[in-house]
Amino acid sequence: MITLGAAVISSVSWMARSVQRGNAIDSRITVASTTTEAAFAKQGPVDIGFAQDMSVHHEQALTMAYLALNKASPRVRLLAQGIVTQQLKEIGYMQGWLLLWQAPGMAPDDEMRWMRDAYASAARRDLAYEQFIDSCAQGHGMPGMASPQELEALAAVPSPAAFDAAFLALMVRHHQGAVVMARFVSEHAQLDLVRGFARAMAAEQQQEMAQMLSWLRAS
Repeated sequence: MITLGAAVISSVSWMARSVQRGNAIDSRITVASTTTEAAFAKQGPVDIGFAQDMSVHHEQALTMAYLALNKASPRVRLLAQGIVTQQLKEIGYMQGWLLLWQAPGMAPDDEMRWMRDAYASAARRDLAYEQFIDSCAQGHGMPGMASPQELEALAAVPSPAAFDAAFLALMVRHHQGAVVMARFVSEHAQLDLVRGFARAMAAEQQQEMAQMLSWLRAS
């Protein structure tokens, strides 16, 4: 499993090199060489909590994707490689922001308090948000996350075809949870940069889900 510590060290170093070159790290969001801590001065609990918890969520997706690189069929391996590339990059963003904000890389608990508090003061009600928050408050963790037993079972699947089916089902569920969280952040984060990042993440994962669901229906 990729640890957050290792991801932070490599991704922050990579971000620093990119900023020094003045290049865009990603085509969707530009972080230029003139970026300073002052640009992040107004971050709020949603910005911080999202960066912490989505890093953890992504780490499990990486665990599953690395299994797929060794066990899946060619087309699913290609999808998994895309997941690895994109989610490592996104962990780099989020952990880099947390360093700039002088915030811990991980939240002290998994109850999504930042989401619950922001939703409590929001004007609009949303059933998907309420179900997500309730699951976390009841101690079930972030929706979409696979259990240790499910990960062990995935690792033990013997054939590529059977692995594909198990991997796609778990990853679709994983993406579904991530999309709800990202959509919430796109509406409630303090920083426009974080809102845009969350919108792009949700859109990309919805596209990946559509592809995975089409493969599952055809199998």
